[in-house]
Amino acid sequence: MVKVTTPVTLEQTPVEVQKLIAAREEARSQKDYAKSDIIRQEIASLGYLVNDVAGGYELLKQGDEGKRAKKSFLVLFGSGENAPNAVETYRQVFLAMGKRDLRMALVTTPAGFQPNVAAVYGEIKDFLLATLPDFNLTIDIVFANTHEDANRPEIVQQVEGVDVIFTGPGSPTYAAKHLKNTLLINKITERVKNGVTLILASAATISFSRHALPVYEIYKVGEDLHWEEGLDVYDSIWQRATIIPHFNNTEGGEGLDTSHCFVGRKRFTHLKSMLPENEWMLGIDEHTAYIVDLDTQKGETRGKGTIHTL
Repeated sequence: MVKVTTPVTLEQTPVEVQKLIAAREEARSQKDYAKSDIIRQEIASLGYLVNDVAGGYELLKQGDEGKRAKKSFLVLFGSGENAPNAVETYRQVFLAMGKRDLRMALVTTPAGFQPNVAAVYGEIKDFLLATLPDFNLTIDIVFANTHEDANRPEIVQQVEGVDVIFTGPGSPTYAAKHLKNTLLINKITERVKNGVTLILASAATISFSRHALPVYEIYKVGEDLHWEEGLDVYDSIWQRATIIPHFNNTEGGEGLDTSHCFVGRKRFTHLKSMLPENEWMLGIDEHTAYIVDLDTQKGETRGKGTIHTL
């Protein structure tokens, strides 16, 4: 448990705690301090601390679960959301939120077509839990793998009450297709507007754009250059934008230009010309994050690379 405390009143505690506190007060009134200390330990095991003060006691809840975050952010990873250099990005954002007890929902939709979708998002969950021990993270994986799933009330309910929503690896066009006009994407947008932090990585940064780059269709399938309709969430929570992650990718080596999210500079130049002249685009390098303070709308870059306003 993270060692932070929040003052609470007796009425804000569970009935079991209230009974123990009454029993402790009775023991103290009889000067049975040994029994009082045992009861105090029982109370602590339930997540509450009792500190004796002049004229009575103060009651503290361990952790700050239920506390509203001070600030909310939009975090866009070009890649490397579960790489070592990403840890400081998460820590910076979580500290600025002003909470240590954080509930996170990892939404699987972008990788919903993959047989190993549970492993993909399970690895991200394990990474966060292992590398951020100074936060008390409760992380749920929300398996919304299809359009039908994204309209199930019991699945949508899983993003209620969270502090952070994350989605990332997979296919941009699959995510856009299966989240478009669903209860889930509407709920995500609503929650972010009301103070929840949204973290997007790789494919999800594209699908949440106004125009979604069909990376696999062009790079792997060989379809003609084109754009797909994105979810256009940025326009509701930040500004109208189209995001291009993996901007400085070099996986193709000298023989194949895989920059500009694998399509290469030449094809991307043509793709860019196909968009409206006033379309605002942002390229994000590998292992780089762009953090937007949703209160001030100011952004900053963290990580190994840079961002590119196109």
